[in-house]
Amino acid sequence: MPALLIPLLCAAELVLFLLPGAAIVTAILRKREMPAGLSLIAAIVASAACGYVAFWIYFASKLAGQIFSYGVVVAALVALARRRKQEDASRKQELREAVVPLLYAFCLGVFYLSLLYLFVNPMQAGVDVANVRFFPETRPGDNIIPFIFAERIYDRAPIRPFCCGDWLSSDRPPLQAGIFLLQRPLRVAGNTGLQYQVLGTMLQCLWVCGVWSVLRALGAGMRRCTQVLCLLGFSGFLFYNSVYVWPKLLAAAFILFVFAILARAILEPRALRRFEIALAASSFVLALLAHPGSVFSTPAIVVALLWKRDLLRWKQAALALPIFVAAIVPWMLYQKFYDPPGNRLLKMHLAGVMEPDPRSTFQALQDAYGGLSVGKIFRNKAANLESAVGIATWKDLRIAEREYIPWAIGVLNLGWVLLLRRRLSVFAAQLGWIIGAAALNLLVWCIVLFGPGYAVTEDGSYADILLLSIALAGFVLAARRFWPLILVAQAINLIFVWVLFRPESFTLPSRVVAAPSLQWPMLVLAVLFGLAAAVAYAFVQQEPE
Repeated sequence: MPALLIPLLCAAELVLFLLPGAAIVTAILRKREMPAGLSLIAAIVASAACGYVAFWIYFASKLAGQIFSYGVVVAALVALARRRKQEDASRKQELREAVVPLLYAFCLGVFYLSLLYLFVNPMQAGVDVANVRFFPETRPGDNIIPFIFAERIYDRAPIRPFCCGDWLSSDRPPLQAGIFLLQRPLRVAGNTGLQYQVLGTMLQCLWVCGVWSVLRALGAGMRRCTQVLCLLGFSGFLFYNSVYVWPKLLAAAFILFVFAILARAILEPRALRRFEIALAASSFVLALLAHPGSVFSTPAIVVALLWKRDLLRWKQAALALPIFVAAIVPWMLYQKFYDPPGNRLLKMHLAGVMEPDPRSTFQALQDAYGGLSVGKIFRNKAANLESAVGIATWKDLRIAEREYIPWAIGVLNLGWVLLLRRRLSVFAAQLGWIIGAAALNLLVWCIVLFGPGYAVTEDGSYADILLLSIALAGFVLAARRFWPLILVAQAINLIFVWVLFRPESFTLPSRVVAAPSLQWPMLVLAVLFGLAAAVAYAFVQQEPE
């Protein structure tokens, strides 16, 4: 039964998430043309925005929230049914363009969840399986904070004390909690914890759509896009962070949407259109509302806008301001007045303040840097750079892949060697700009972080890791006979470093401690969907590059 339930839940949660966005995009297309390649981005952004709206409605009233949840689904189904027979050939092409990455995200979601539940029955397990599945020590509860936040709001329970020691509800933005609240009354099967885990994994797997959008903006054909996804899909780093569902990969997907929109306008070349500005602004603000670490991917975006001064016209740029204000100000008010102070992460990363205190972020920065010499500050930043490039005391391969960027990229680092090849395709040559953007972001990140040695993956933006991975995968694909070996190496690393680790025990919701036992249906499911993900490129028609 669980082996059949996981694909069903993945499909249901993904469809329920996408329904409002698909209906909104359909309504837009009824009145105006949408720039090519933006339908997928617009649908995901619109659906996520509905989740953010749901957060505030549920915060005000549970009944109003439930009405909103059901009403959104009914309205979306009615809107889509009315438009189904009115699609022309161009709309069908847009649909095909969106369906391929979504199907791939679905396959990866089922594959990842099957591996997560390889040693425990998902129907019996709790919401914290990923906290004990891959490491001897229990991982922090960052992945379940959105679940706890949403459940407190849904059950009208007190926000203080919150969870996980002395953390506050205002310390983490609410986007994933809001998306879960939107779908909370719509549970298809299983318990609420399983619903959250499945939905969270499908949201993290939207990195597939972010990568797809960037590649298509760079002019890559659909088969080339799918080949890159095959190489990235078996990454241990992306697998772990797709099941340990803190919303960093969700935030990265929105940042990649911004890069895709900018890249398309730069390469054509032309100024950004009004709809693109609104969509890019919405994507960026949703990234911040998913995880504040997204801000570390800002430098390359700013440089692109300054470098291509004709890219953004000031009158049209004014569209971004009300979007930003309407989304961010409510959350800032919540942080300041409802559950203050809400600045713990800022003080932790920028000023090295690990314990909560009443100081403002500016005061903490003044105190932290005021007590350091110039030499000490320089050494801290140098230590950050060392961490960013993976120079650290060896611990364990899984820990290294979890914390250090070069190890997170894994065997795709062979792309650096293949970069030295003299003959690269036009597509591969364009990827140098992707590397430059990621390198700039990471350099500024290392300088801004307090240090020493703060520049580990969990403190940054996963979008930059994905950008580097995209570029290196592109270089690998330039060696056409060589890249299948890299795919095999990725799969072997995933299996032996991550999958085969067997925890000592699982604590079930009933508080019973259960020994791990191999779930054969989960293994079969993982093999089937893993093979589907590995050979997906063979079923996609090649387009001219």
